[in-house]
Amino acid sequence: MFRFGSLFAFCVVPTAIAVGPAAGQPPAYDLAKTKTVLTGMIEQAIRERGVPSISIALVRGDSIVWKAAFGYANVRTKTPATPETIYSTGSTFKSATATALLQLVEAKKLDLDAPVNNYLGEIRIQDRLQSEKPVTTRHVLTHWSGLTAGAVTKPLWGRELPKSLPAMVATLYSVRPPEAKWEYNNFAYGMAGLLVEKISGQEYEAYLLEKVLRPLGVTTPHPVYPSPEMVELMALPYGPGGAAGKPTPVAQVHFDVYPAGDVYLTAEDMARFLAMHLNNGTFRGTRVISEASAQLAHTPAFGGDYGFGWSVRKDPNGHTVIAHSGGIPGQSSMMVGDLDAKVGVYYMSNSGAPPTIAEAAIKLLQGQEYTPPAEKKAIALDGKILDRYVGTYSIAAGGTLVITREGPGLAVRQNGVGNPTILLPESPTTFFIKGEQITVTFVAGASGAIEKLVIGTGPGAMEAKRSQ
Repeated sequence: MFRFGSLFAFCVVPTAIAVGPAAGQPPAYDLAKTKTVLTGMIEQAIRERGVPSISIALVRGDSIVWKAAFGYANVRTKTPATPETIYSTGSTFKSATATALLQLVEAKKLDLDAPVNNYLGEIRIQDRLQSEKPVTTRHVLTHWSGLTAGAVTKPLWGRELPKSLPAMVATLYSVRPPEAKWEYNNFAYGMAGLLVEKISGQEYEAYLLEKVLRPLGVTTPHPVYPSPEMVELMALPYGPGGAAGKPTPVAQVHFDVYPAGDVYLTAEDMARFLAMHLNNGTFRGTRVISEASAQLAHTPAFGGDYGFGWSVRKDPNGHTVIAHSGGIPGQSSMMVGDLDAKVGVYYMSNSGAPPTIAEAAIKLLQGQEYTPPAEKKAIALDGKILDRYVGTYSIAAGGTLVITREGPGLAVRQNGVGNPTILLPESPTTFFIKGEQITVTFVAGASGAIEKLVIGTGPGAMEAKRSQ
């Protein structure tokens, strides 16, 4: 699934990055040049896109070779972002939830191919289809469960009592047999967090801290239940202001299924986690998962391109690239690593940072030159064509995208609220966002009426069907 800007919450971006032929050890590179190029790109995003702040950490082998932060964590008070600034990790933390369950597999407390209901106690997911295949943990972690999908953000100040993990899991039921269709599923990853608790006997945050994060040297104390001291270090959420204006504050929200991606850490914290995966389960001599578990996590399941909490792709040079992105309104994150070269990048923003930063970082860490992609040019479209696309489109994973007219193009808002993301036409049916490489294509049915929009291309594309 795709995220563009900060519009789509808790999604995965399959990232295709061409890298050089080196493998096994990090290749030679120029750190000063890498810093200069990435600093320029980040400062350009802050200046031209109205992004308030970006925090970044680069990995080579088991070293964090650079960490830096730019812009403001609080625009009004001009509080600078620092490497200690805390952001939402979004869906990038799905890979940590999956890692925890792989540890329990190694401890022989969990069978990936046994029905998940075997581990949920009195709670049961509902098999309304009476399928011959029960839903297993393997299905859950690779998004092939066939369970009801969804999960939404909740206003932080809405005074709405959240649903507990057991109560949420008890509402899940099969809408299709497992392995029938890949569908990004936040609810299923919420259940994965409950499995951690049921099988380990520890509360989710306590387990992740003890078994995954502390062994990496992460000192952030309460990633699931932020302490008052952590809240002081958090970046406030904004919508990007664009070249003509400053970032606009947006409502503070949290995710209602936290093991799927409502965890709060720094870019360096997550870079340590990424480094562990780049080094076959170890970080600076400490083994977190076995080499076999790491390889399993990085292997696409059921013929798709998603492993256990990771998008997995082969680049043109045959290198394996693992990636995940995340975002809620006013927060975004991106994690990309090359397993063969053992280099990677993790960055976060309190708005929406462009994915081209990841592409540049990986190439520069490989010692390659980086040439930014050619800037797309918008074409002029007749207003009658644009009017055909105006409407509401429903996302299978939950929520809607509301398309309206905006100047020479279109605007899209998640659930019809918040700051718009502007879509500019590059053809009569395909649109782009300035500075992004992700496209939005409108598709007509047999009658000629617009039936859906498609975000991205290829097997990882996400569809939203027109509902109004």
